[in-house]
Amino acid sequence: MRTYLARSLVAAALLATAPIAVAQERPDLVVAVNDIPPSLESAEELGNIAVRIQYSMFDSLIRRDFLADGSGSAAALVPGLAESWEQIDATTWEFKLREGVLFHNGDELTSQDVAFTFTPGRILGENGIVRQAKRFIAAISHVDPIDRYTVRIHTNDPDPVFEQRMAGYAVQIVNAREYLLKGKDGFARAPIGTGPYKLDAFVDGEYVRLVAHDDYFDGRPTADSITFQVVPEVSARIAGLVSGEYDISVNIPPDQIATIESYDDLKVERIVLDNTHMLVFYHDAPFMADKQVRQALSMAIDRDLLRQALWNDENYTPNGHQLPSYDIYVEDFPDFVYDPARAKELLAESSYNGETVTYRLPLNYYLNSLEAAQAMQQMWEAVGFNVSLEPRENWALTEAEGVNIRPWSNTHRMPDPMGSFVPQWGRLSWVQNDNNDPARSWPAPERFNELQDTIATAIDPAVRQAAYREALEIWVDEAPGTMLYNPLETYALRGEINWKPYSLYYMDFRPYNLSFD
Repeated sequence: MRTYLARSLVAAALLATAPIAVAQERPDLVVAVNDIPPSLESAEELGNIAVRIQYSMFDSLIRRDFLADGSGSAAALVPGLAESWEQIDATTWEFKLREGVLFHNGDELTSQDVAFTFTPGRILGENGIVRQAKRFIAAISHVDPIDRYTVRIHTNDPDPVFEQRMAGYAVQIVNAREYLLKGKDGFARAPIGTGPYKLDAFVDGEYVRLVAHDDYFDGRPTADSITFQVVPEVSARIAGLVSGEYDISVNIPPDQIATIESYDDLKVERIVLDNTHMLVFYHDAPFMADKQVRQALSMAIDRDLLRQALWNDENYTPNGHQLPSYDIYVEDFPDFVYDPARAKELLAESSYNGETVTYRLPLNYYLNSLEAAQAMQQMWEAVGFNVSLEPRENWALTEAEGVNIRPWSNTHRMPDPMGSFVPQWGRLSWVQNDNNDPARSWPAPERFNELQDTIATAIDPAVRQAAYREALEIWVDEAPGTMLYNPLETYALRGEINWKPYSLYYMDFRPYNLSFD
């Protein structure tokens, strides 16, 4: 209290002598990014390049405090738009909303906005227009507004990770009135949330500019504006930082860190992500439908060498599709196997007859993706594969007809298999339901999906963990894809900026995580 009072008195004195300067002098930040999304609809665009922007535009009922232990990856949950919540019964949760929270358009947040956010017309149900989000909130049945500031959310079954789910992806609260007026496509280009920054300009392929929402319920934003400027090339992102054109640059390779730190006015912030760079093996080519071929592709990859060569061995490869932070982590699950001799044997036993294996990837999306692809091409050819490496300018060209392997990343959106393994590879995943070409979909064994249902609904941790272990075993054996490593994400920034990255791709610019010396 003394500290707060002292700061308040100092601030009052400054305001008395220089009110305009104190009120208006906030920096305009420019963040150099590799790309921006075509939409800012928070339940539609869930990829890496989108969430870094959306996170400061929207809020959820519960917030995950990544800085609870100073690590940037803590799983602690704290109130967001809800000041409190409680479980009413096995499938019902009640939330008390903060009063007086204002959207960017001046509307007050009410239970009607929460109900609309999850309405069957937007996300839930067979006719939900934002289909991508359904796999992350499939547990939710319906939402009932009780009064202006009270809402109840019902689940289809008991949900063992409901609270973490409500602090994760696709659950950011939108303004019902604006959404209904604009429609999904209009809202995606001019979204209205409650976050500390609101949209000012959106130019495809060039930049997104946000400005301060000074009525933010959790404190006045510390920057006047934040511009996410598209700068595809790493060298240009670094050069612009050195020249002062940019204040923060993302996706800096480890081999450039020493260069940045050689400047007295620059620094880096680094964290290994709760995100795994992966490969997806499409099933439409006859030889790719043979799991021995897919197993051989996985076994031929020397992941230790990739980490050493590309990441200075400062990151790691998970043992299975999981993280050590999971409550039901299977600690003794085996590592991914590197066995080129066995890969050759599998290939000789398989239906592969020297066909060209096409590995296609988008440029300037995943850091070190091209370098990893070039290294893996040699590893695959060493065991007998004929691999064609095809870099493309964007995802549409990457996923066009004729691709056999493509890169992907799986974000662990909560510390549980429900945050990645189930939604990314289960019944509702695009891997099992490829809309671009159904023939490419993975025909997962029914037992795999049954086990995922157990993971999703069982309350007993031991039951969940046993089902998880068996599902992991099936996934590794079936090899619909494979994991490479969790990347080290490095941000370069000006020395006077105090900001910490998170283990997800969120860039959080709320007042508690952004200040200036």
